[in-house]
Amino acid sequence: MLLDDKLVGQVLPDAKAMAGWEEEKRKVDTIDHATTCTASVPCTGKPLSGSVRFSSGDVVARFIVETLPNRDAAKGKLKESYASYGAGPFRKVDSPVLGSESQAFQGQLGESEGIGIVLRSGTVVASVTTEGGPADVAAARRFGVMLVKRIEQAQAGKTPDAGLGLA
Repeated sequence: MLLDDKLVGQVLPDAKAMAGWEEEKRKVDTIDHATTCTASVPCTGKPLSGSVRFSSGDVVARFIVETLPNRDAAKGKLKESYASYGAGPFRKVDSPVLGSESQAFQGQLGESEGIGIVLRSGTVVASVTTEGGPADVAAARRFGVMLVKRIEQAQAGKTPDAGLGLA
């Protein structure tokens, strides 16, 4: 099921899902891409996307969701995301699969070591990154588990409400 802009916004975790974390920045694309595109940077065929950033002390967690028209397009986008991590100062980290397929990476994010998990769930490609404090694959994975549950809820026609407490 293709998510619309309302659902993309709902899939991203909210304050209730991220209990104890402070939301810093949220950006959700609209069907017309007015949020992320301009006349000088057109977005024909661009996937709908959304992102949100939370912080707790020194730790920052970011969630990005992109919805694609079909599985093949989503698989292609996932490969691009893997390649962008592979091209940077990141190494693959073993972590159980999330969603349909996923890969965890560890490397320099901003000022500190961070974790990035890129995943695909059906036609949605998403990523979770954590930085600040000690690199914690298990914590990043908990965020990923929650995000996949929220994506699956939306794809099943339910209102996404999975939170960290359920992960």
